[in-house]
Amino acid sequence: MSKKILVISPIPSHPQTAGNRARVYSLLINLKEMGHDIYFLHIQKETGDEESMQSCWGDNFYSIPYQEPKTAKKHSPKTFSQKIIRKIQSFIFSRSLFTYSIDDWYDDSVNQSIINISNQISPHIVIVEYVFFSKALELFDKKIIKIIDTHDKFTDRYKIYQNKGQKPRWYSTTSEQEIKGLNRANVILSIQQKETNWFSNKLNKQQILTVGHLVELHSNNYDNLKNTILFVGSKNPINVDGINYFIKQVFPNLKSTFPNLKLILAGDVCEEVEDFNDCLKLGRVENLKDAYQLADIVISPVLFGTGLKIKNIEALGYSKPLVTTSVGAEGMEEAANKAFLVANSPSDFVDAITKIFSDIELYNNLSNNAYNFAKEWNQGCLKVLGDVLNKASQ
Repeated sequence: MSKKILVISPIPSHPQTAGNRARVYSLLINLKEMGHDIYFLHIQKETGDEESMQSCWGDNFYSIPYQEPKTAKKHSPKTFSQKIIRKIQSFIFSRSLFTYSIDDWYDDSVNQSIINISNQISPHIVIVEYVFFSKALELFDKKIIKIIDTHDKFTDRYKIYQNKGQKPRWYSTTSEQEIKGLNRANVILSIQQKETNWFSNKLNKQQILTVGHLVELHSNNYDNLKNTILFVGSKNPINVDGINYFIKQVFPNLKSTFPNLKLILAGDVCEEVEDFNDCLKLGRVENLKDAYQLADIVISPVLFGTGLKIKNIEALGYSKPLVTTSVGAEGMEEAANKAFLVANSPSDFVDAITKIFSDIELYNNLSNNAYNFAKEWNQGCLKVLGDVLNKASQ
């Protein structure tokens, strides 16, 4: 039975220049292809391509302004003296400085617009992207199924940056505050099993389901390799840190074995990497298929992070042999060393990439296994989504 699904998102669906945008688009386009009516409400916390979103969602697209609350600015000192004070305080009170309350980023001025749109379409289901916008769910009565698409676990997220000597970025909160937000929903969508387990231990009323990123599928075998390696990413500091590690500690050693080796970079990460010989920067690409067609092997040398690494499952969907770290493999561990290889040191990366380039049978086995894993992955995610919506219709 077709459902009216209202999606409230601070993240635009277009352009898909970062993993979270790709996640939003893929989830919703698959729900649409399942026969449901998608109403996409973009609250403009991040700027998107309004024309492309209008073209995709038609008359079911809504866009409303976002006014950053004062509570969202409290961790962003402006003056030199404020920055010095914050730096001193960060050594003593790091948790309070780097964590937000669950509603600190929520703009109450959007409420009336949400109510008006809801009254106009009468949705059966409301999906909110990210727990820090969960306050929107309080505007809907109990008859409506309320879903949070979590993307990430945000409890003490700042620590993953501090542990790597990085300045904490984006959103982090406490366990108590995250649970408060999650308790506003009937259904929690987690992007990988490790986070599903955490949510399950903290919550007891909600239905908690793992729905990974759904990817395009492209089956290919190769017998004429070009000695090219691809990294796709936004300029998220996690991506920048990872690719710079690869460039400095891995790539020179590979060049001694493969003098014609080329590194291809795609996405906004190109803006954060210095030019050097044998590196081709594509920048943003309209169609990622064009970037993947240039590459023999895809790398994901991320050294820290949370959630599911969207670009990794995407690479498998393109049937590309992937070499990533254990961090990059989180959520896909069952396919490690079958559909992709794991490398946790510079020498591991050199060994793995050398093996793939040197053995066409291994190359094609990884390619076939990547495609089959991604295909089964999609089927599993679609089944979970179908079960949620079928239950909602009962």
